[in-house]
Amino acid sequence: MSSNNDHILVPMPQRNTNGLPGMNSGDMKTVTEGAVLSFHNITYRVKVKSGFLFCRKTVEKEILVNVSGIMKPGLNAILGPTGGGKSSLLDVLAARKDPRGLSGEVLINGAPQPANFKCTSGYVVQDDVVMGTLTVRENLQFSAALRLPTTMRNCEKNERINMVLKELGLEKV
Repeated sequence: MSSNNDHILVPMPQRNTNGLPGMNSGDMKTVTEGAVLSFHNITYRVKVKSGFLFCRKTVEKEILVNVSGIMKPGLNAILGPTGGGKSSLLDVLAARKDPRGLSGEVLINGAPQPANFKCTSGYVVQDDVVMGTLTVRENLQFSAALRLPTTMRNCEKNERINMVLKELGLEKV
């Protein structure tokens, strides 16, 4: 966190007409300012089967071992070799991994992740499927149609798409 005592509040209870859980349009400024995500002593283990067909045994493999860090608003990068656990770390931070075999803590602005964290956050996986024949806007419209509530009006969805395009500097693309 910054030393000048800036506080960033990210409210998240129930879903409103703007499609964001527990938020009204006045809260959008808070979201665009961003939140600080910190993770402490993350260890992730999976059980894998090894050996031949008749003498297989299950062994535990450590994917992440005692990983800690902080991600502040803005550009963040996770670098490492193939098989180093980068995608697994992102999956853990996004609450996409099975909690069995997982230890450590992930905090948002110093507080535990809310129960609806997966509904209010997202990231693009390295092999995300977008249609190369569609424009950026058309891909966002497709995603909005699938992800945003059906109660949200099309004009509101288009406003959200325009906001995303502007934030990414892609209005002219």
